[in-house]
Amino acid sequence: MADPEPFGPIIFVGAESVGIPGQRRFRLKAMRDDGHTAMLWLEKEQLAALGDAIETVLRGEGYEHIPLAADDRPEEPVFPLHADIEFRIGQLSMGLYREDRTIIIISIPAAGEEPVSSPGISFAIGYADAYELREEITRVIAAGRPPCPLCGGPIDPTGHICPRRNGHHAQL
Repeated sequence: MADPEPFGPIIFVGAESVGIPGQRRFRLKAMRDDGHTAMLWLEKEQLAALGDAIETVLRGEGYEHIPLAADDRPEEPVFPLHADIEFRIGQLSMGLYREDRTIIIISIPAAGEEPVSSPGISFAIGYADAYELREEITRVIAAGRPPCPLCGGPIDPTGHICPRRNGHHAQL
């Protein structure tokens, strides 16, 4: 397997879900300063783990976020319908450059995915952007189906048969 390619200087990285709760797909999207884009599809658990890892690194580095005023935040760029690089992530890892205060995200395509537009990519984001990505990941994951207060399983819009109630009563 080839090594992941450096994606280049990032002007935007974000997380989003596509679809309705219960049937959502998740992805990271990134844009370089020259307009090239990447869409990296991943599982909800992988996205949550990435968010947790970012939070752990930032806490360990003693990073304190100073948010920009709402009108000073840059707008999200418009992404094309088809990205230059797009694949389903099989392996996701992270690195850290303390001197530059950047986090490196490395993604490798899932085995057996065809066609793959890349052997994988890596990109660096500053601590402030990593903090914002972590916040966005939290919002994306929380926008799903609410958990049942008894068993923790997801409650569908049509209801939920809770195993803690022996499946006899629908939880709405």
